[in-house]
Parts: sequence; structure tokens; C-alpha cells
Amino acid sequence: MSGSSSAKAFEFSPEGIASVLKLHKLAVPPFQREYAWNVDQVQQLFRDLASAKSSNHDYFLGTIVTIPATEEGSLEIVDGQQRLTSTALFLVAMRNYLVGRPSAEMMIESIENEFLTTIDRRAGARVPRLKLNVDDNDFFLHLTARDAAKNPPTPTRESHHRLAAALKEAQAAVKRLVAPFSEVEQVTHLNDWLEFLEHKATVILLKAPDSAQAFRMFETLNDRGLKTSQVDLVKSYLFGQASKRVAEAQAKWSSMRGMLEEVDDNDRGINFLRHLLIASREFIRADDVYSTVQKLVRGEASSVAFLSDLDLHSRLYVATFRADAEQWSGYPADAVNALQVLNKFDIKPLRPLILAVTKAFAPQEAARALSFLVSFSVRLLIASTTRSGSIEESIAGSALAVWDGTITSTKGLKASMAKIVPDDRVFKDAFATATSSKPDFARYYLRSLEKAFDSDPEPWTVVNDDPASITLEHVIPKAPELADWSAFDAETHSRYVRRIGNLCLLQRGTNSDARSDKFADKVEAYRASPLHWTKSLAVPANWSPAEIDARQAEMANWAVKAWPI
Repeated sequence: MSGSSSAKAFEFSPEGIASVLKLHKLAVPPFQREYAWNVDQVQQLFRDLASAKSSNHDYFLGTIVTIPATEEGSLEIVDGQQRLTSTALFLVAMRNYLVGRPSAEMMIESIENEFLTTIDRRAGARVPRLKLNVDDNDFFLHLTARDAAKNPPTPTRESHHRLAAALKEAQAAVKRLVAPFSEVEQVTHLNDWLEFLEHKATVILLKAPDSAQAFRMFETLNDRGLKTSQVDLVKSYLFGQASKRVAEAQAKWSSMRGMLEEVDDNDRGINFLRHLLIASREFIRADDVYSTVQKLVRGEASSVAFLSDLDLHSRLYVATFRADAEQWSGYPADAVNALQVLNKFDIKPLRPLILAVTKAFAPQEAARALSFLVSFSVRLLIASTTRSGSIEESIAGSALAVWDGTITSTKGLKASMAKIVPDDRVFKDAFATATSSKPDFARYYLRSLEKAFDSDPEPWTVVNDDPASITLEHVIPKAPELADWSAFDAETHSRYVRRIGNLCLLQRGTNSDARSDKFADKVEAYRASPLHWTKSLAVPANWSPAEIDARQAEMANWAVKAWPI
């Protein structure tokens, strides 16, 4: 089947997804993305297939986009790796289940010799029909080997864990499918499944003549509604623009993706792209990353240069998430301390600015700027303004000014952000009534207030209290007997229980013993504490909303000193 003006450019053919594996030698290009499906996505595929088969309906799995591989007769997969790999793992799970069962040997040989492997006459060896990328292939081969259960491979990458989890889910799915049948019927039932995957679970196999045209087709298909992330669209667009330099482009993309694996964030790919574009180009919304890349990048040289930029700055971006990164070896301790606090809060609008400061400022100046951003972060959190769009755009403007050298010092950074930083009065008023539903944040606030009271020159730094020994105490408990707390009714308790003024730090054993005690029964534990803000709880005769208000108002005075601007 072919088009008109580009009749020789593309070939389309409808095929069962198992037939694609059976009829072709397939390879994921060396620098293509790794296996990325999680268990939920694998389960969804198997559920959809099972639903279609039980209803005796055909099931369409979309388009598989390929190009000719260097090896004659082989195809490289541009789009479709996740579906093909998951299907192959389903076939492996079928084969594994049938091993050792009566009358199953012929079917085992069919799965093994027709769908999973083929003979390479020149090499004189049996080779896999599906070859994954350089990072996944060896693990995949060992995982899908017939004797893998005796000597399972050890995962060394995130994608390896996903492959192992997908096979485990496939094996569970096979067991569910055959559970209603006798042992003899199970072989027949799995054979029916194999025929369904071979003939009725269909895809459109698209063969493009080269990488550039394949990536353009991939982009067009997704523009027409196929579900693909912006990251994949950006990748396909950049590879298409790279044209004859696509191998170079793939290498740079793979390097970037490998580096970003160190960031514990499910959306790390799109977040990195957006944060780098905000810091270095212009403020954009999350939905505009792809269109912005299209606007900025045109042609081979531009694509490769942009990918080089991504590769280079992915290392810097990852360093901003890791206080132990080599990046910080020449920086003052203040910089590392500030980074730990900033990562605790992980305020996304600040990420482009943190990246820009790390790139543009010398170590001493970066330490001052990051310390300022800690105070700024706490003030934003307490004043509940981190979701304001105007604030995000203002932060983005400062990030770009730092990146391009318009702002060269912390003094200049403070001046550019003056309108969005809560001043002492606003911060103190907000802190006086603030609540904290996140125990880790509350512990940090209380420890910083403690250090401020002790005149620590850096009260805002993270204290590595061991949660096993120092824990968070709610003076009036989260689930009290209200009869023991006469100053509180249900509504008042709800408003005050998470107020910072109702919180303190205690040794874990003491906290566990006193968790639901009356206030008078807790006083001795408070009095014995070496911490000022805990010890001071022993002064009131009872505990009431008025006492919480008074204690928190005093804390607010110290908060201005703990997080100065």
C-alpha cells in the first residue's frame, strides 16, 4: 500500500502484533529510549487484550513505525517498542508456563522458534527476533531465556526493574487466563491466545525509508490523536530535524535521559525540558514545551546544538537535586546546606532559578543566593503563595536574567524579586496562624526556630535529627478524648491541631508514652526536654486555643530571624 507523491517513501501493512515479531527481525536503535512501561500500563494492555478476546472482537493497538536497519532484512523501531516488548514478554510467559506440561512441547517450540528467535544462517546461530537498546538488551536476553528461572539476571538500571516487573505481571496474567481450565485444555486455550495475538490483535506496520521521514510520520500520527507524551514528541521532532545527523542526536538524547534517571521524579523529562527553557529562553507553561521547541529549533545544526545543550545542562540540573554531587566540591558549606533545604521543599517554580544560579554564579555568590532562596521558600510556603501564576512568572524572569548575565549578584537577585518576597510584617503575621500538615516540614520549622533562639548564625539549615529518636508531638493530640481537653470542641480542635503553635519535638519514647495523655500529664516530659520551645510548654497551667495563639505569636517573632531576607 503506498501514497501518491511519495509512493516510494512509505509502506503500510496491517499485521497481528505477534506476526510483526514472527515475520521480522526487529531492533531498537542503540540510542533509542529504554523500556519505559510501568506495571499499570502493562496490566492495562493485558486487560484490553483479554476484554477483546472474550468478546471475540479484533483489537487495534495503533501504528508501529519502523525504518530499514543496517542489517539486511531487519527493521529498526522508531515507535512501538513498549507494545512489542510487552507482547514478547507475554509470549515468554506463555512459553514458561507450558514448560514441562503434557502435549505442550510443539507449542513451546513454536513460540520459541517462530516468535522469539530465528536462525541467522550466516552467523550459524539462533538470534532473538527483538533486540532492545544498548542499555536493556543483555538484561532482556537473560530475562527471556528458557532457563532464566534457574539463574535470573540482576537489574542494574531502572528500565531493568520495569522489564522484570512486566514479565512478572505477564506470568500472573497467563495463570489467570488458564485458571478455569483443566491441564489438557490449558494448552488449547493458550494456543487460541497465540492465534489471537497473531491475527486479531492488530497494528499498522509502517515502514519509512529513513529516520527523518519516520520521525516526521511519528509526529504527524501523534498530532492526529495518538497518546504520546510531550517528551516523546520533542524527541521525535529533534531526531527528524537532525536528518543525516540522527545517530549523533540519538546519542546526545540517550546521554541526557541516562543522566536524568538520577532524579527521583516521574515527570523528570518534561520538567527538565521546561525548567531549562524557562531559565535559558523564555517563560512557558507545561503544555507549551513541544511547541516552543518547534519554534526554537530548525534544521540539522540547530537540532544537534539544542541536544548538546540538553545533554550538557542535564548534568547541572541533576546536581541541583543532589547535595553530594561533584558539582558542589568547591562550594562553601552554606551552598550545600541551602540546597538540602530547597530539595526538602522542592518548589517547582524555583527550579529554573536554582539551575540558573548554579550555572552563572561563582561558588561564594551562589551560596549567598541559595541561602536567600531558602528564606524566600519558607516565606512563600507559610504565606501560601507558591501557586500564584504571577509569582511563577516573576521567578522565571529572574532566572533568565541570572542565566544571561543581567543579574550578577545576590543583591541584584533580591532587588529583582523584591515585589514577590513576603516582607517581615507579612511573614510574621502569616506565621502566627500557620499550620503544617507535613511532619517533615514541621520538624524543620521547629528545629530552625530552636536554632534561632540559640543565636545560631545559620538557623535555616537542615538538622539531621534521627526520626527514630526525635519525633513530632501534637500537644493536643490528633485523636484526643475531648472530655480531657475542656477548652476544645470538635470544630476548635480541627482548626488548631495542626497549628505550629500546637507542635513540639520530643524523644520518640517520651512521645509514644504521652501521645494521648492529658496536658497536665505531659508537662513533666516537656519540662525535661533540652529544647527551648518544648520546655516552654511546661509553663502554662492548661492548654487552650489562647495558649496556642500566644505561643505561635512568639514563634513568629523568631521566625523572622530564622529566615531573614
